[in-house]
Amino acid sequence: MKSLNNWGKITEKVVQYRNECTDTQYFNKLCEFLVAAEDHRFWQHHGVDLISLARAIWKTKIHKKREGGSTVAMQLVRTITGDYNLSLRRKIREIYYALKVSSFLKKHEVLKIYLSIAYFGWNMHGIEQACKRLGYDIQNLTNYEAASLIARLKYPEPRYFSKSKSKLITYRAEYIIKRYAGMESNTLVWKSFQSQTN
Repeated sequence: MKSLNNWGKITEKVVQYRNECTDTQYFNKLCEFLVAAEDHRFWQHHGVDLISLARAIWKTKIHKKREGGSTVAMQLVRTITGDYNLSLRRKIREIYYALKVSSFLKKHEVLKIYLSIAYFGWNMHGIEQACKRLGYDIQNLTNYEAASLIARLKYPEPRYFSKSKSKLITYRAEYIIKRYAGMESNTLVWKSFQSQTN
């Protein structure tokens, strides 16, 4: 897939996805788990989390442990552009576009559009395809089902069953549920989420 690194074309895609993204209630729970798992300071930044980026640089340079520090907005940009190159140039460009996307969209739109197009595994592009393949009722997801879907953003579902991958998804889902519970206890963050999604 040819990468898409032109702001005008990215804007066209964003508008297209926003128009296609139905404003349904089931998104709320998924958005909550997405924030808990991937970007817990989502409501406090404008597309780029400087704290996470600094930590990622520190771990990469000092501990030689690769960590991306990407926000949901940055992951959205990466999904739209199709640019997954491991280069500083790509990262800087991704940061720039994430800031622009975040100024262009409402916060909850960033979450919903990303969920509607994200890769969850083989033959699972977008949350609706993922639920269909896994046999989940998208309108009545349990907390574990919602968390396990978000877990697949880090550990995509393989084409054929893998016991090791299944364990990773389960552990990740359990971790997300704990993070979500902690986010609920943070009144300031929780009220911020509720005010922007209701």
